[in-house]
Amino acid sequence: MEVNSVKRMRVVGLSYGGFVAYSLAAQFKEMVERVVICCAGVCLEEKDLEDGLFPVKSLEEAAEILLPQTPEKMKELMRFTFVKPPVKTPNCILVDFIQVILVI
Repeated sequence: MEVNSVKRMRVVGLSYGGFVAYSLAAQFKEMVERVVICCAGVCLEEKDLEDGLFPVKSLEEAAEILLPQTPEKMKELMRFTFVKPPVKTPNCILVDFIQVILVI
C-alpha cells in the first residue's frame, strides 16, 4: 500500500476474506479506517467448538488453519476450501501468496 501512497483504507472481507480483513485491521490499526467482516467466524468462542460448530479443537488451531504461515499450511487450507484442490502447486507460488496477499 505504501508503494501506491495509500495512507488510509476501508477493508471488506467475506468468508476467508473476513479473516484477512480482520488480520489487516489488527496489524495496521493506523491505516484501516473501517472494516466490514461477513461470514468469517472470527467471533467463534470455545463453547462454539465444544458444541461442534467448527471441527477443530481450539481457536488457535482454527487460526493456524485459516491464516497459514507456511506452504504446507496453505496446502492444508486448500484441501479444506476447494472441492477439487490443485494436485500440485509450487511452493514459490504459495510463499508469494502468503507474503503478499496475507501481508506477512
